Amino acid sequence: MPSFLDRAGLTLHCEDEGRGPALVAVHGWSLSGRWLLDALPPALLAGRRAIAPDLRGHGRSEGGAPFTLAELADDLVAAFDALVLERAVLLGWSLGAQLALAALPRLRGRVAGLALVSATPRFTEGEGWPHGLPARTLAALARHVERDPARAAARFHEGMFLPGELDAAALARAAALRTRTPVPSPVALRAGLDVLGEADLRGALAGLDLPVVVIHGEGDPVCLPGAGRALAGALPGARLAVVPGAGHAPFLSRPHAFTAALAPLLAACA
Repeated sequence: MPSFLDRAGLTLHCEDEGRGPALVAVHGWSLSGRWLLDALPPALLAGRRAIAPDLRGHGRSEGGAPFTLAELADDLVAAFDALVLERAVLLGWSLGAQLALAALPRLRGRVAGLALVSATPRFTEGEGWPHGLPARTLAALARHVERDPARAAARFHEGMFLPGELDAAALARAAALRTRTPVPSPVALRAGLDVLGEADLRGALAGLDLPVVVIHGEGDPVCLPGAGRALAGALPGARLAVVPGAGHAPFLSRPHAFTAALAPLLAACA
């Protein structure tokens, strides 16, 4: 579990375990790399080097100042440099998918394949983009963060899932994962929301020329299903896998379907 220094002098933590072809997994808002590795189906990580950085101010990474998407992309490139990664499969989930898309032009020769999970190129709705949430939804979450950061993060985590999506075992597992995940600093939480509110990566999609799978829950309440379909349609040669009965974290609620969706990409890039 090494740490590495980015160019701003912050100590950023990165989970690094196992041996074999590298899978770099980038987590979403309010969580951590450890959370994502623990939530992914173990069958996907077997025989692989699984790497998951903590975003600034999340998990065990430092970061007491606001950040931008460009700075997060710098951090991901620094992780590839520090860990000497080549021919990796890059998996971005939610905010992590936007980060993966932002960093990919600088990592293109070192990434063999891309998995975009519960992803959207633009989080909020706008002109020509009906597949986002209203800006007022993000503003309300920001107000909750200002009042009670821990409760805001917990409510977001609970809201990732559809009613009845998790059986008793999955519900207990999700609760345990959240309990042992440090609550990010209020500054990091707010900065992450600002990134989600400002990022629009639609213009960067047409030039991607590597194997891509877009995996989306059919009832995702956070990144709407239409965003996943539009994303896959805008990426040359991308494969879309819609996970039935799943919300924003299909790897946790529907591990077998998620594994079936991601396994072909991992095999092709091994």
